[in-house]
Amino acid sequence: MDLTKGELVDFEGAAISASSIRDLLVDADELDPRGLRVRNARIEGQLDLCDVVAKRPLVLLDCTADAPILLDRAQLSALDLSGLTAPAVIAPWMRIEHYVYLVRARLDGGTEHHALDLAETTVGGHVNLRGAQLLSQSRNALHAAKLRTGSDLYLRGVKTSATVVLDGARIGGNLNCKGADLTALHSALHGMNMQVEGSVLLEKEFRATSKQYMAVRIRGSRIGGQLVLRGGAAKGPTAALDVKHVKVGQELFLPADFADGRVELDGLTYAGSPRDSTLDEWLDLLANKTPQYATQPYAQLAAAHQAAGHERDVRRIRVAQQRDLLRRGRLTRWSRAWHRVTGATVGYGYRPATALLWLLGTLAVSAAVVLGSGAVRCSTVEQIGYALNAAAPLVKTDAVQRCQVATTTTSGQFVVVATWILQLLAWAFATLFVAGFTGLVRKNP
Repeated sequence: MDLTKGELVDFEGAAISASSIRDLLVDADELDPRGLRVRNARIEGQLDLCDVVAKRPLVLLDCTADAPILLDRAQLSALDLSGLTAPAVIAPWMRIEHYVYLVRARLDGGTEHHALDLAETTVGGHVNLRGAQLLSQSRNALHAAKLRTGSDLYLRGVKTSATVVLDGARIGGNLNCKGADLTALHSALHGMNMQVEGSVLLEKEFRATSKQYMAVRIRGSRIGGQLVLRGGAAKGPTAALDVKHVKVGQELFLPADFADGRVELDGLTYAGSPRDSTLDEWLDLLANKTPQYATQPYAQLAAAHQAAGHERDVRRIRVAQQRDLLRRGRLTRWSRAWHRVTGATVGYGYRPATALLWLLGTLAVSAAVVLGSGAVRCSTVEQIGYALNAAAPLVKTDAVQRCQVATTTTSGQFVVVATWILQLLAWAFATLFVAGFTGLVRKNP
């Protein structure tokens, strides 16, 4: 068989020596520009292409290897290992001009190797691992820290038994994990400080399960497009989803049922209002699934609804924030007491009409005390006027001059003392209404 002509040669299960593949690539000038193209071959020996520079494609379709394939610092035009069955592919610092395919690959690194090592690899185009099975017992399923791609990274339908590491990766297009099933002892998907020019798609039956730690952790990442979690699920004992300090350039799609466990949201920013969840579901998420109280998630949510002109929803968010602050925030004893008062009377400054209701209730109690005591001697109308004047001095009537209080009796003394107390309450509620209306008691710690 002449492998130098660039034609796809089907070995039909026959063996090809690893050394012959290496020799052909080392002496790449003898190869057709279409490169080395082999199908259904059994690779004998370890294919070691470390430091090989061959500006030609390498295509090994549906091949098998008994030893890890080594591509450390190799430089190729393109790499297609689709359908490969091997212990591992070790390719840190590899340089590929166009694309890398490991579609439907079956890699099992055992206890010694990452199933696929692309750490600090640079690919001019896209990387496609669609349908691959990446297994490892003690290392990572995919170790791609500081991976650089010019286009998309496809992890569609990938199945793993260990961590997918994308820390510091720079993805020139989308990170597409639709339908992936990621399971690991520690983090299932670990992508700290990634930079994705397009969208991150953890949707359409995406599953991430961590047995001891966090399921999805992409803290500190920058996403130019959308973050889509629609139809996906994540489960972890420490946290299901960690998106702290993630900046999303476009919309966030986060259904309420995505995370089975805690969610880290502090510092997450996005454009517009979050999608796929109602406001009630978001408020429940912030209050009950986050590890501790934080101001920023509420402020981000309120700002989004403010920009959309949803003023009523903004007030709901702010009231919910203050309730969460009261429940989980670090407040002094006096601050906590003041929060309770302002919450009950003016909705923390966002519902000042509540203070008016309390004020009206105070006036009604004053009238009931005066009318029911029998100690105030004048007509019923004048007694009501006396009650209003006594509880709210700003209300002036002639009833005080016409009504006489029998202060020598117990009931009369009770009326006098009660009106003093009610007057203090009325002043307090009136002051709280004014303060709430003008925003003086609104605080967003």
